[in-house]
Amino acid sequence: MNFGVLGFARLSKLPEGMVVKTDEVVIHESLLLQKVEEQSPEFRDELKKNLLYVLEKELTNKLLLAQASREGYPKESSEGQTIQSFKNSKTPVSNVSDGEAKAFYENNRDWLGNMPFEQVAGAVREYLLDLKRQEAFEAYLLDLTQSKRIEIQSSWAQKNCALAGDNPVDRARTSGKWTLVEFGATGCEACDRMEPVLRNLEERYLEKVNIVFVHIRHFPFLASRFRVTTIPVQVFFDQTGKEVFRHVGFYPQNEIEKKLAEMGAN
Repeated sequence: MNFGVLGFARLSKLPEGMVVKTDEVVIHESLLLQKVEEQSPEFRDELKKNLLYVLEKELTNKLLLAQASREGYPKESSEGQTIQSFKNSKTPVSNVSDGEAKAFYENNRDWLGNMPFEQVAGAVREYLLDLKRQEAFEAYLLDLTQSKRIEIQSSWAQKNCALAGDNPVDRARTSGKWTLVEFGATGCEACDRMEPVLRNLEERYLEKVNIVFVHIRHFPFLASRFRVTTIPVQVFFDQTGKEVFRHVGFYPQNEIEKKLAEMGAN
């Protein structure tokens, strides 16, 4: 499953109530349940099935705080601000070239409302900068995590993996078939335009490819887990469940079919 830093954890037998420990960090299940209770009532049931997601967020934050302290990074007025400031220091702002911005614009004109490039250039550059920052942070976090010994309570992990896997994305991508997942929402113009495209694809590929639509308002934590920051997003998974490609915005059926053929899923 895709749970960030937990992908490097070793299964262990830990003291009762403890779910994760590293050389610097210990997390108990009671903390995770407390985090669930702090959320809005309508999200609690989903979060209880996704304690691995809650754990991944808590462990990431605690590892970052520990690393910031080790490096003598100054504390902000809150842990959240310290974490964000430290992340920013590890992911300096990159530049987005005119070529990158124009290429994204040409590939996503429809998603951008077919407005002239000059009117959306600023928003496009900021969006691409956010993507670069996220990619840079994920690379930093990967290096940091690989240097740690992370242990997770084996019985707890097995139970919660089974619970977390009970969702449309994981059921599809563990089926042994190619999978296309669209994350979107009703009322989003580009998402609504994708509806007949997905329906046609489902009929065309039937037993060959899983076609799945995930409403992000119904599955907000699933969307967050798969790093969905804008909609619609189409995510392609191979037969082993590994993500191999993603596209943002309206995606014409003929282009999707080209991508599926390119991946060998036709």
